[in-house]
Amino acid sequence: MGPDRPGLAKEIANFFTARGINIERSRGCVLGNEFGMIILTSGSTDDLERFIQDLDSLRQKTGLEIHVRKTKAPSHREAPPSIPYKLVATSIDHPGIIHRICKCLQEKGINIDDISTNVDDNPVTGASVFQMTCYFSLPPAVKIVDLKNALARISDEDNIDIRFRAVINK
Repeated sequence: MGPDRPGLAKEIANFFTARGINIERSRGCVLGNEFGMIILTSGSTDDLERFIQDLDSLRQKTGLEIHVRKTKAPSHREAPPSIPYKLVATSIDHPGIIHRICKCLQEKGINIDDISTNVDDNPVTGASVFQMTCYFSLPPAVKIVDLKNALARISDEDNIDIRFRAVINK
């Protein structure tokens, strides 16, 4: 994460490629004036160790704060059987929307796999409109009707349009 500027994503990708590191998944965006990115990589153990040792040069060149965490490959992730779902919540922006929905999912033992939020000004009304999109894994023990009822309560109490549906692919 660090100051945004044109060409930054290209420099990052070039750094990885030059060291034989494959970028498997990534997500990046500008928040305020800062660029942030999270990257899942793969490569040989030796290439990855050399890559980690070379990160100071990328830090100096880009001004980015870079943190590395070793993890398991997605194919080795221990995940119980579940059904993938997509949830979209839309509302006039106000504090607590993310908290209420995430708390509801957590209380049901549901893991969020991917989440993004945004606030945009509606060009017609001028209202700040919040939207949250998240993908989660619904375990077999959770009854869909129970989740629908819990989310409907939040929807009614906070005037949030919350919709979710099973998805095969994102």
